[in-house]
Amino acid sequence: MKKYRKLSICISVLNAIGIVFLIYCATLYLSHDIYIVNPDAMLPMMNWERGSMMLTMGVVPMWIANTLGFLFVLKKGSSIIKRLLFFIPSILEVVLVFHYWIS
Repeated sequence: MKKYRKLSICISVLNAIGIVFLIYCATLYLSHDIYIVNPDAMLPMMNWERGSMMLTMGVVPMWIANTLGFLFVLKKGSSIIKRLLFFIPSILEVVLVFHYWIS
């Protein structure tokens, strides 16, 4: 039983790191900041493009972390609705990535 407790703590920390990453990148993207961090780079990117590309690269790891949280963190005695709340950050990230790539 102690093994599952350590596993659920590790998965919760992983989800928290993913949510912090999502907030940072979504802030960069939604602010539409046109400052170019490295103007001498081969592919100079504005801050909002940088945030959206990081969001695009982070979709799969976020889905994996949220799926692990869905499967292992709230297992006994919790309803499926509470367990589905783990997917809110993933859905938000997918919506932001679709908005970037469609527009």
